[in-house]
Order: sequence, then C-alpha cells, then structure tokens
Amino acid sequence: MNRRNRGSLVLMSMLLCLAAIAGCASIPTGGPVSKSEVSTTGEVQQNTNFKPVPPSAGADQTAIINGFINAATGFSDNFQVARKYLTAAAANAWKNDQRTVVYRGQPNISRNGTENDYKVELDVDSVLDADGIRTPAESGPSGTIQFGLMKVDGEWRINSLPDGVILAKAYFQTIFNAYSLYFYDPTFTYTVPDVRWFPGGSNSVATMIVRNLVNGPAPYLKGAVASAFPDGIRLARDTVPISSSTATVDLSAGPLQAASLQARQQMQAQLSETLSRGLNTVTNVVMRADQVPVDVGDTGQSQASQIHAPQTPSRQIGVSQNELVYLENGAISAIPGMPSVARLQPAVPAQSYSSFAKDGPVAFLNGDRTSLYTIAPGKAESVAMTGVPLTPPSFSPSNWVWSAAADGSGRVFASNAAQNNGATVQTVTLTMEWLKGRTVSSLRVSRDGTRIMVVSSAAGQSQVHLTGILRQDNSLASPPRDLTVPIGMFLDTVTFTLGYWGDETKMIVMAPGTGDVVATKLSLSADPKPLPALTGMQRLSVGNVTSDVSDIYAQTSSGSVFVQSNTGWQERPDLKGISDLAFAG
Repeated sequence: MNRRNRGSLVLMSMLLCLAAIAGCASIPTGGPVSKSEVSTTGEVQQNTNFKPVPPSAGADQTAIINGFINAATGFSDNFQVARKYLTAAAANAWKNDQRTVVYRGQPNISRNGTENDYKVELDVDSVLDADGIRTPAESGPSGTIQFGLMKVDGEWRINSLPDGVILAKAYFQTIFNAYSLYFYDPTFTYTVPDVRWFPGGSNSVATMIVRNLVNGPAPYLKGAVASAFPDGIRLARDTVPISSSTATVDLSAGPLQAASLQARQQMQAQLSETLSRGLNTVTNVVMRADQVPVDVGDTGQSQASQIHAPQTPSRQIGVSQNELVYLENGAISAIPGMPSVARLQPAVPAQSYSSFAKDGPVAFLNGDRTSLYTIAPGKAESVAMTGVPLTPPSFSPSNWVWSAAADGSGRVFASNAAQNNGATVQTVTLTMEWLKGRTVSSLRVSRDGTRIMVVSSAAGQSQVHLTGILRQDNSLASPPRDLTVPIGMFLDTVTFTLGYWGDETKMIVMAPGTGDVVATKLSLSADPKPLPALTGMQRLSVGNVTSDVSDIYAQTSSGSVFVQSNTGWQERPDLKGISDLAFAG
C-alpha cells in the first residue's frame, strides 16, 4: 500500500473516530452559565458560577444522569462532584481528560431497553482530543451516548460510561480558550501557529501549553513545520510556574545540555513566542536543566530573525482592459516591463511576494481557466500547467505557485515561477487520495508557506481542509513532495466555493451569487463570523485581517468594487475598470 493510500485510510479513520466519539462520551449540560467572548490571547477566566451539586438521596436514573451532566463542568477540581454520580470502580477508571465533545442544543435522555441502560442523544459541534486539537463536526444526525447504571446501597449510580467529557457549547466558550503553539517553517524564517484549546487558570494553562509544544505539532502539521526541541526532550517537572511575569521551564537535562547554543536560542525563542503571546502574565522565560538555568547567550538576534504573522503588502494585482495591472495607493497602473497578455484573456491573477522587486513573477489563468501561466517583467509568459479546469493560482513566499485540478481527480500542482524562462517551468504534480471525488474550487497557500487551505465540495457539502506542505528538503526553494493528511473545518448550512487567508489563523470563505451574498470569517481560534451582506458579490481580495485592520475588497456582478468598512461595504467608483483584484500570495 503506498503512502498516499495510507494517508487516505488515516483520514477516513479520523472521520469515523469523530462519529464514534459522538456516540460514546459523557455529557455535561444544564446549570448556570456565565457567557464570555472567546479570546485568542490572554489567560481564560475560570467561571465562578459553576456550582456542581452532588447526588440527592432517592434520585432516579434520569436524575442521576442529569446530575452527572450538570456536574461535569468541574475542570478546576478534577471533577470531584461529577465522580460522586459514579460507582467507585467507574470513578477510578473514568479518564475525563481523553477528549472533550462540544454539543449544540439540548441533549435527549431516554431509556435504552432496560432500567439499567440509558442513552443520550446530542448534536455534536466539535471534538477536542487529549492534546487540545479541535476538529469541527459536520452538521447532521445526533450522536448517541450510552450509560449503564446500577444500585449501590440502594442508590442509583453510573457504572458504565466512556472516557472523556462533553460540554454544552456555552460552557465550552466560558471554560476553554484558544492558544497558539508556535513552531517554525523548515527554514526557521517564519513562526507558524498550531492552535490548541485548554481550560483552567494561567499556571495550569502554561503547563499544558509547554507540554504540548515540546511534544510537537498537530498531526496535520507534522513534517510541514519544524521545532527547535529535539525528539525525546520533555518537561522535567509537570508544572511551569509563573512568578513576576517569568515562566520557569524545567526540561530534561540530557537533550537540553547536548543542544547547540543556536538550538537553545531557538528553543528559548519558541517558548517566548508561545507563552508571551498566549498569556498576558508572561513576559520572560527561563529554561532550566536539573533546575539550573541554561546558557542561551544573547537571544535578541535569534528572536528578531523570525517573522511572526507576515503581513501582505498593500499593492494589489488585477485585470484592466484585458491586461495585468497594479492597484496601489488608489491608482491603477500598468506593470512596468510586462509584455501584453491580452490574447490569453487573463483571469484571476496572483502576484508573488517578490513581485515587489523589479523582476518578481506573477501568475494568471487564461480565459476558460484551463491553463496557468507565469510571467515576469521583461520576459515572455511560461506555461505552468494546462489541459484541465484549474483553481485560481496562489503563491508561496518561495515563489512556488499552486493550483488544483477542479475535475475530481485529486491532483494538486505546484510550479517554480522563479524559473520562468519564456517556455515551460518546473511543475510538480501531487495526487491526493483525500481529494479524489471532490470538486476543488479554491486552494490558497498560507503566508508562512507551510500550510494550504483547500475548499472543495462533494454530494452538495462544501468543506474547508487545512493541510501541510511536505518538501523534498529544508531549503527555501525546495520542491514539494506531498501534502499531509488534513484537518477539516466545517460550516453549517453554508455553501461556499472560494477561500482566502486573512492572517495566520483567519480565513474568509464565500460563494458568488446574484442576490445578497454573505462571506464568512473562519478562524482556528474562534467560531465562524459572517461579514455584512453584499448584493451580487463574485469574489474577494483579502489583505491583512486583524482586530484593527480589515483589508477586504469585493467585486460584484455589475463590475463594481467595494471595500469593507465598519459600517458595511463602501463602493469605490474610481475602481470600476479593474477586476479580479488580489493581494500578494
């Protein structure tokens, strides 16, 4: 069996596991809830209104299950009250930290044949594994969870339940918070976020963050990102204390002392980036081996060399009068030295990050979107791929331009646009088993060059996948050799065909339409959020999307261009003659 077939089986197993989890976990629900906004940084504030109640005398089976459900918010005390609803054997065997299943709506509790067997049905929103990796679930039929009960000294208690905890979504939003663990791209140029979800106060969260950071990235990032921490290194003490804004990290002495000074500096930078951005109580990190601080030299240069959350420049590329043009500072201009491509009817162009240099390449599809060309000022166009419907091109920082076949074949293409010579360019074809049978409509490379967002559909269901890029070596210009088994992102009752990166964790998806079109902001660290509706929206150009800035341009079916503002969408009549706008990437 080849590796890609194995990858397909792994993905299938992940999806089956997600369905199985919905049918075999304990469910907390009900009780008082203090709603709070989910933040991407800063420590979570533990909800003081959770007051689990122990079982009352004479409670029947339904009341015991309800009581257990209501008491299963007890992350702060290791579920001591919840365990009182279990038999002694079940309480000792139950592993609450194996997963957390988040559900929507109200669970339905009913007898499952006998007075000792009950089932709980629910609508699963998402699943967190033991490492805090959250996988959104597809909307659909409810999951079923089985409980077994028995009498102990005349009182009903739960004696059979699977490992894990299930929370109502309102509880989850209050108890859990998203944190980015930072790894590196293979060249150690960019930091790459790996978003995890953890409960608890600052010290316990710091421990969970560091433990998982040292253990390595999420499965969909393995091989696509690098870590400064060598295999085998672990936390020497299962705690990361914070005092006077300094987090002390005790690591296994052997691997830490054997590491080079540069490696220790990179470890220090990785810890600092992760903890200081995730916890507002941390501004400094001390690494220790055998409780003795290790020498990391001057970390200033090492930390300054990494690029965090790379921003895209403000200039956009577009098409005007059948030629490629730039839009910069509100003015449309021809691209200096660019040959005419009007005969090819250019569409959906992309500009490389190096196009801001004099001879940087750009790319575009032809009019019927079956051929992809790369071109640079002073050079003729090169054919990168042809003969199949293609998704709009997307550049990585290393000048590889990506596209996918929109024919259900699972083929993904990457061409080295830096080798443009007016003929053909080096093109790598990857066939992904997990994309076979799906119609790919959008493929976009992240700005750190390590991840790809794929928008596809099958049987009327749209879906976003995130996958990592595996290279042949660790050089900046290395050709890709494969994509990782992806992680899925889902939206309820929303059809979408186009996707765009907004920053390191934010994406925007949409589907063109003639009526009111609503684009949706996705995030690895928050719930989906709709943007204001715009009539006839056809495509977007997305720059930097942060809490303070939102560079989003929209093109409508009438040819008008709108810019998102705090009050909605503002038309730009001066941009009426330009179409298919795109920021770099």
